[in-house]
Amino acid sequence: MLTPTTPQSLILGVDRVLIHTQDVERVFGRFRYEFGLPVAWPITDCGLLVSGGLHAGNMNIEIGRFTGFGLPGTWFYGLGLAPSQPTWEMVNGLVSRKVLHTPPVTVHYEEPVATRSTLTFLGNLLDGQPNTPFWLGRPWGGNSRACQALAALGTWMAGTAAGSMMFSKLLGNSVVFMCDNQIDRHQERFSELKANWRRTRQNGPFGIAGIAAVDIELTTNTAYWERLLDRPDLNTSSTHSFSMGPQLRFHPGGGNRLLGIEFSCSDLEATAQKLIEKRSLVPTGGPRIILSPDRMDGLTIGFSQSPTTRTERP
Repeated sequence: MLTPTTPQSLILGVDRVLIHTQDVERVFGRFRYEFGLPVAWPITDCGLLVSGGLHAGNMNIEIGRFTGFGLPGTWFYGLGLAPSQPTWEMVNGLVSRKVLHTPPVTVHYEEPVATRSTLTFLGNLLDGQPNTPFWLGRPWGGNSRACQALAALGTWMAGTAAGSMMFSKLLGNSVVFMCDNQIDRHQERFSELKANWRRTRQNGPFGIAGIAAVDIELTTNTAYWERLLDRPDLNTSSTHSFSMGPQLRFHPGGGNRLLGIEFSCSDLEATAQKLIEKRSLVPTGGPRIILSPDRMDGLTIGFSQSPTTRTERP
């Protein structure tokens, strides 16, 4: 009798969360200086997106705005997941799990480090997803000729001003995407980030050790997350761990959206005292504290005690 095998996970971990704001410079500066996070990449214009990245030990926080996307406010817009396989193997895995996806689009950054990020957007996971006509599954998705042709067209368009404006018209209020990064001098860059992280963490005001969890509210889309994460037992109160990086923590609610992030810190009591002095703390009780959203442009950001140092990744 054959022993059932568990399918290989499509996801290594959380690559980044994307915060959308029209005032990229101010919000980027706040996260950099108030939290003491080192720069993963400075604010850069790739045409489609103007953004800067900060390294939080086990994932990145990206702060940006899309070309022509004029919605006001600041909110957790996107969740980027790191694939465990090359892009075209990964999209075949999405098809086998009946997860809708767009054709992969590759965005090129030349400065400060040459980077090619291949983004594959995923459907039916959060409310307000992109309004693209090309949500693919069987038979056109995966490593098919149709998907490859659309991917090549999308990559070309993302590199043009007209194409960037067209993409902005398809954007909704949130997105989940697979993010396959190819970075020149990858190992050297990874070593630089780790060194900067360790140096900054010692001097950071809150002793941040990494991101403990990304919080997601669920109401109707549980089945889609089950298939993506290979978790048939998943429900609206589940916690999901990856091989590296922070957990995904699900909460029941009235919608399907990104709620916030939780930093882990080396000394929760000391962090709480500093936040009380700044009048930035929301009383919660229990093993976590929450910054006042009014002090963080409406963003929900918590802190918890770090039990151990988790695996670091760029």
